[in-house]
Amino acid sequence: PAGQVSAVEAQGASGGLAILWDSRTIQLDNIHANRNFIQAKFHLNGTNIDGHITNVYFPQEAHQKANVLEALTQLNATRSHPLWISGGDYNMIANLEEKKGGRSGINRDGNLLKEFIQNNWLIDIPTDNGIYTWSNKRTETMQVSSRLDRFLVSDNAVHLGGDFTASILPYSG
Repeated sequence: PAGQVSAVEAQGASGGLAILWDSRTIQLDNIHANRNFIQAKFHLNGTNIDGHITNVYFPQEAHQKANVLEALTQLNATRSHPLWISGGDYNMIANLEEKKGGRSGINRDGNLLKEFIQNNWLIDIPTDNGIYTWSNKRTETMQVSSRLDRFLVSDNAVHLGGDFTASILPYSG
């Protein structure tokens, strides 16, 4: 079959990752998976485009977030192709504009995320249909919304041409 999948089971109510792809369009190999990310090399069929793709799910605890960022930085340093695409639940905001409601203030997480993006020469792709990817689903003064999910691409991706866009999908239950 053309459809392929690599997945990591959820642990309790958190986590769970999957990368699904059509092998007629893209080939993935060297897949490495753990509870926080799935990393793979890819080749876009019919082109000379090769790269790395990483799907992430970050933990809640600050010290664990730092450990995952460090692990991703080490993977980035050893990748064999310059193109890197990463997306998923980073579970942290980079600046105050990415949060509405709740306690305000940027914490250590946000600074770690900004440093990670800068030190790994990544571009944070804005969503084209809103900013907040998570909400506590409360109303009015009790509502908290944040941009916890994001797509990052290596800065050399712009040389490939085309548009890079990200969209927030509707919550389905």
